[in-house]
Amino acid sequence: MRRLDPNDSLGFHCNLTFKAFMRALERKLRGTGVSKAQFLAFEHLIVSGPLSQSELVDRLSITKATGARLVDRMERDGWVKRRSDPGDGRIKRVVLTKSITKIWSEVSQSGQELLDQAYRGVRPAEIEMVKRVLKKVRRNLQA
Repeated sequence: MRRLDPNDSLGFHCNLTFKAFMRALERKLRGTGVSKAQFLAFEHLIVSGPLSQSELVDRLSITKATGARLVDRMERDGWVKRRSDPGDGRIKRVVLTKSITKIWSEVSQSGQELLDQAYRGVRPAEIEMVKRVLKKVRRNLQA
């Protein structure tokens, strides 16, 4: 029987890389008033559009209670609103407000600087190949 060697696991390496990104992102965001959890929430809402609170919680891998507090803070700061889902009024969608534009402009610059640092010495073709492979792996795991 074959034994798992963590060094052979993309999941293991993705986890280590994600943690390194999050530590570096936390340093970059100091003084902006935006937490790394809020930054990640903004990314998901920008890419996917309005999400239910439970969808957002799932994507961020946080508890429902933590997600509720996160959305509460972002709503208090005027960055998001909870809106009823047009198809199902029981579901509340988390929607970015127009006031996110200014803060996102500031913190996304920090995010881009972080990517520039992380990708130093890595060819664009290599980055694209890694993205393609990770998309295939995600599709395989969702099947």
